[in-house]
Amino acid sequence: MIRIDKINIKEFRGIRELTLDLTGQNFAACGPNGTGKSGIVDAIEFALTGNISRLAGAGTGGLSVKAHGPHVDSRNKPEVASVTIDVTIPSLGNKKAQIRRTVKSASAPEIMPADKGVIAAFESVNLHPEFVLSRRELIRYVLSEPGQRSKEVQSLLRLDDIEKLRGVLQKIANACGKDLPALARAEKDAITNLLVALDTAQLSKKSVLDAVNPRRELLGLPPLTDLDANTSVKDGLSTTTASTPGRVPKVQAAADLAILREAIQALKGDAFKQACSTAEANAAELGKDAKSLDGLSREALLKSALELYDGAVCPVCDTLFEPDAFTNHLAGKLAHLDDVSKRRAKLEAELKPILDALHAAGTALNTMIEYTGLFSPKIDTTALTEFRTVLRGRYQQVQRLLPLDDTCAILSAAHGVPDMEPSLAALAAAIAAIPEPNKQDAARDFLVLAQERLENYRTARLKFAAGKVRADHATRIFASYGTVTTTALENIYKDVESDFACYYRKINEDDEKSFTAKLMPSIGKLGFDVDFYGRGHFPPGAYHSEGHQDGMGLCLYLALMNHLLGPNFTFAVLDDVLMSVDAGHRRQVCTLLKEMFPNTQFIFTTHDEIWLRHMKSEGLIKGRNFAHFRTWTVDLGPTEWDDRDVWAELEGYLAKNDVRAAAALLRHYLEHFAKEACDRLRANVEFRGDAQFMLGDLLPNATSTLGDLLRRAKVAANSWNQKDVVERIGTIEVAFVEAKTKTGYENWQINTAVHFNEWADLKKEDFTPVVSAFQTFTRAFGCGTCNEMYFVVPARGKKEGLRCGCGALNLNLLQKGG
Repeated sequence: MIRIDKINIKEFRGIRELTLDLTGQNFAACGPNGTGKSGIVDAIEFALTGNISRLAGAGTGGLSVKAHGPHVDSRNKPEVASVTIDVTIPSLGNKKAQIRRTVKSASAPEIMPADKGVIAAFESVNLHPEFVLSRRELIRYVLSEPGQRSKEVQSLLRLDDIEKLRGVLQKIANACGKDLPALARAEKDAITNLLVALDTAQLSKKSVLDAVNPRRELLGLPPLTDLDANTSVKDGLSTTTASTPGRVPKVQAAADLAILREAIQALKGDAFKQACSTAEANAAELGKDAKSLDGLSREALLKSALELYDGAVCPVCDTLFEPDAFTNHLAGKLAHLDDVSKRRAKLEAELKPILDALHAAGTALNTMIEYTGLFSPKIDTTALTEFRTVLRGRYQQVQRLLPLDDTCAILSAAHGVPDMEPSLAALAAAIAAIPEPNKQDAARDFLVLAQERLENYRTARLKFAAGKVRADHATRIFASYGTVTTTALENIYKDVESDFACYYRKINEDDEKSFTAKLMPSIGKLGFDVDFYGRGHFPPGAYHSEGHQDGMGLCLYLALMNHLLGPNFTFAVLDDVLMSVDAGHRRQVCTLLKEMFPNTQFIFTTHDEIWLRHMKSEGLIKGRNFAHFRTWTVDLGPTEWDDRDVWAELEGYLAKNDVRAAAALLRHYLEHFAKEACDRLRANVEFRGDAQFMLGDLLPNATSTLGDLLRRAKVAANSWNQKDVVERIGTIEVAFVEAKTKTGYENWQINTAVHFNEWADLKKEDFTPVVSAFQTFTRAFGCGTCNEMYFVVPARGKKEGLRCGCGALNLNLLQKGG
């Protein structure tokens, strides 16, 4: 990936213009809420990806980068809203590159140099937008439901397509299985028709050959010795001697008519009546229970929704759903209807023989209706076609089951058959009137019809076989996919689990040295349990505090990124993610990031100055690699606690003769400055539990501490006989004392001209020298070369040296032999 060297932001979000030098190192942006920190995060994300997460996702309807990316005063000029980032690319031998993106052309960044390696590096960053992490993203890894956590973690690991493909495979398997009953019924009907044509009781190779070979012998055709998928039982019949087209085969027609009579008689029989009566009673009983009736309706709706779901939108409410979320949501609802499902299954079992009888009658009617068009004169089949329509309606309603009242009505009348005897008698007479065929014609008709129905059977059998193969393959593929992906995910999560526990132990080594964790993947879910002081493993939200949960979120994120990118994990933005980590563990967090991720550039945002000081004192943030914001205005954007910023702003106030505003700003700046000086010089300040230190609490201690350090450094230099160092310290002391004297600082208690509580009442002419004097005074605390404030080393323990960021000042505080 990359490391950021510099960011330039113009007219973007709440920033008018801002340049930050990160030098490829860790960087922190600190300031109260509303001072522009998030604008920097948005700018980085926008420059590298073209998107802004804060303007996308749930609860951001109507927001967009194009409309709301530019500064509010440039909302109609998206071309001026731009972010430019200079980077170093470690994988290309620390090659320098630049990317610039404007809101107007968000999808077309300007990249320099535009060679393949640089473009590939930026594309790699674009593929991993998770380099920006805020607390809302961080905590979801810890406190999410298993299904949602699985989605979030797999998305971070670039594995989100796994769940999408699993959902597709499951849908295919379900669809293939749903097709089988219809294919099986079609094969069964084809077998029945073939057996009627062959006039045999069972279907086998021998029974077919035994039926067709005597007829072939009558026609002088060689007998068939075998019957394979391509064998034609009428093979050898001449087209000129074939049966006359459209002629009704007398024998087969008579047999089909007999089957129709049997099917109709079955509908009138006592067994069918009893089956209908029993099923009707049970359906009525189920319908009396309003709860069960509602459950049946809900179950039917849910199952229909599952079948009709297209992988994107709910077919009922048109809401967008991820496949796994949709199926899990409906599966949970169906689980609550288990009792209803069992009662429905029992009723459907009772209805099956009824459906079979209705289907048999309908099939027999279809066959005879096809014959009627071949007779001359044609036979009136109105009664047959009308009853076929009635049977189809009965069959469909019983199969559908709901509404139960309609099904009960059908069952009570299912054995009712209209008088079709005139039509059946006409058919029987027409069949009887067909001239008796001679043996050769009968044999020919037999073979023609047998071949036709044999082909229908073969087609139906192949379709059913193919359907079974599809269903079997789909089921096995789905199962195999689940097994393989679960195994692979288990291996991934095992590595992540180990790193996560290691990182968490690192930041909680004082009380959780034996901490362990369990990431438990399963199809569509990722369980996450953590040890609670040896009492067992529980979900993170069960017993651990919010601070511990935030720590877990960070550790899990780092473990996932480490697994995903390894040595390419060179860059991450942590946006206010550790605010609830208690002060006692902040140093350990800094140590974790320094020791475990020395090659990763972290960019932090925080509104807590103490956090910033922790990061600086622990060496996570070095030198001036931070931006400390003090305020924000819509006209100016964020302003820093920076010398150039403050003194220029003070000059502006004085130019407008606004002494009151200038006095307030100088007072606030000196409070900020004094805090920083006390921290860097390790001054002794009277402790306050609320950490609300006034300027009078801080500045005197900072001033006296620097004077004391210079004196100690001079004594140490003399002990080492370092005359040149003594001389240099003397020069610094003279400048420092002179600057302090010009402020009148030591006389502030009796001189109202320098009493900061009285500044607002001064005139411009009186206050301007005060500003000038304090500007010189504050600069005396730092290096004129690097403009960084002096600081004591080490951060803890015995004070050994006084230094600046560039090394121009490096004074020893330890005396010879001390």
